[in-house]
Amino acid sequence: MNRILLTGILCVLVAGCGQAGPLRKFSETRAMFGSVARLDVCYAPGQERALAEVISGIWTRFEDIHSRLSVYDPASDLTRVNHSFPDAVTVGADTWTLINDAVYYNRLSGGEFDITVYPLLRLWKDSEKNGAVPTAEQIRAVQQLLGTDKFELFKNNRVRVLNPGVQLTIDSIADGYAADEAARILRARGFANFLVDTTGELYAGGHSCEGRPWQVGVKDPGDPFGGRMVDVLALRDMAVTTSGNYEHFYTVGGKRYSHVISPKTGYPREDIVSATVVAPNTEISDFLSTALCLLDPGKGADLVDSLGEGYASMVLIDAGDGRLTARESRRYRQYLTR
Repeated sequence: MNRILLTGILCVLVAGCGQAGPLRKFSETRAMFGSVARLDVCYAPGQERALAEVISGIWTRFEDIHSRLSVYDPASDLTRVNHSFPDAVTVGADTWTLINDAVYYNRLSGGEFDITVYPLLRLWKDSEKNGAVPTAEQIRAVQQLLGTDKFELFKNNRVRVLNPGVQLTIDSIADGYAADEAARILRARGFANFLVDTTGELYAGGHSCEGRPWQVGVKDPGDPFGGRMVDVLALRDMAVTTSGNYEHFYTVGGKRYSHVISPKTGYPREDIVSATVVAPNTEISDFLSTALCLLDPGKGADLVDSLGEGYASMVLIDAGDGRLTARESRRYRQYLTR
């Protein structure tokens, strides 16, 4: 989900993972995607050279993804698309694929997940600076620019926006896609056991260096920068992402508003505090955690359940009195360690 540690997930490293044993653990963090990314890779003696090469390759791949998908980079694919009207622009193959995926995600979420939402996010950012919540008239004006019918995809990786005010952003799945790319690269080089964290979007490959499932903690929204957790998940070859309103938000008139804005209403939901999703890959967990911050909690759980095995979710809801209740999908508890 949308960048910069807004997922609220804390990795719980298994005690003793770095000690002597059949596998050793390599860990490295770097500033990436506007925050910090981390790689934990288990390796055997004799794999040091291959490990160094694969780690270098992943960081290079991350930089490539960020440079082409960021709306803040003037030379990125997304920036070129957003300033291309009325012409079609050729983009990278993975950029085109992610935009195409986003069209499917839009249908799956009933229109709540929408990569044309960028003008609406800019409106809220301006409102934060001005100290006034967007008016209904401002919202309606921006909504005229939203929707997957406002751009076209062509063969040969070409994209065209159909109005000069239409602007795309795929930040809400780009970091998840990056985690999946890291997993693909590691497996291709023979590393099956690893934990990739692209600023809060996590993919747990294989098992920990001790031979147990990776353990990942879901942060308590009441203690976002501390160590308190509401759940601990045990994962093998699975992704997990959390989106929420407690680390990244707009502050307007002294009131906090979630950074996840509905394209249908123009406003964030005020009852959903966070949404955690387990899925087979990180791109789709990234999408789902964003969508579940906007969908009715019951409908969100039904959506996750409809996707079948390998999908689970937990949404924390504030009824208005500060107390949180959890709405879990049918399979969520099978991933809990406690």
